Amino acid sequence: MTKKNTFKRLTVVCLLTVVCSFFNLFTVANATEVEEPAAEAVEEAAPVTAPTVSGSAVAIVEIEDYTIEGGILEAGKEITINLTLHNTSRSAAATSVMMTLTSNSGMIYPVYGNSNQIYVGSIGAGASEVVSVPVSISEQFTGDMADLTCQFDYESSGNRMNNMATIVIPTSGGNTIGVKSIDVTTHAIVNGKSLLSFNYVNLSNKNITDAVLTIEGNVSSKSKKIKIDTIYAGKSYSHDYYVTFTKAGNQEINVKLSYTDVDGETVETDLGNYSVTVTKESEGALTAVPSKILTWVGRVVAALAGLAVVFVVVVYVKKR
Repeated sequence: MTKKNTFKRLTVVCLLTVVCSFFNLFTVANATEVEEPAAEAVEEAAPVTAPTVSGSAVAIVEIEDYTIEGGILEAGKEITINLTLHNTSRSAAATSVMMTLTSNSGMIYPVYGNSNQIYVGSIGAGASEVVSVPVSISEQFTGDMADLTCQFDYESSGNRMNNMATIVIPTSGGNTIGVKSIDVTTHAIVNGKSLLSFNYVNLSNKNITDAVLTIEGNVSSKSKKIKIDTIYAGKSYSHDYYVTFTKAGNQEINVKLSYTDVDGETVETDLGNYSVTVTKESEGALTAVPSKILTWVGRVVAALAGLAVVFVVVVYVKKR
């Protein structure tokens, strides 16, 4: 009986061993091997930011504003264009800026001896730089405006950049008051009145009431400031004014026009420099002296002749 029970226990143990071995084999056979994740997959990928044009990564050079020195656009005339260049980026500078000037119409070109390329240098982030460009107006210019194209080549954030901007300059220089022409007499006499002819138009829809011509040079105090009457909206005018010179010789004067435009801002336009040959007042007086002497001599001669005639008549009467 004891042997029989022992045999049963051994049989149960063996069966359990066989079952466990089979289960373990089945589990291992159907298991999926899981590899260790790659290091680069575990680490979170760093975000890639594309460069932005107008914000921060690269600089963009633009023409923010311009002014004209030397007067208006006239055929054959030399003027200076002051270009205000602006870097729109708030964090990136534009370095080694080179500006190349061209004109599709061919009406504007560099002053003789100058190149159409101007080295500007660096323009800091968000900064502006004023570049003065002396140019000549073509002898064939007859239109109301002329074009000027500026190409900018520069470096920004390690990249070579370039962009182009074109401005159209009206004959009047782009102001509310369009100056058609201004002429100054080339010869004058000290303390005498010299003619200044001014031809202009109000291009706006607002009357201009405070326009003033300022004359810089050896002129009288009254000639330094010439008040212009109200310039009505859309009207054209042609007026003559007088300038009195206080010194003789070759006198150089500068003429400027100032007024308040439609936006309430003060505008000052340089109308150019003019040379006037001024002679001394005495030279004119000397020419008048002989005339006065001759006049009095003529009167004396006439008086003597009259007395002679009276004397002859008296003697003749007495003899009769």
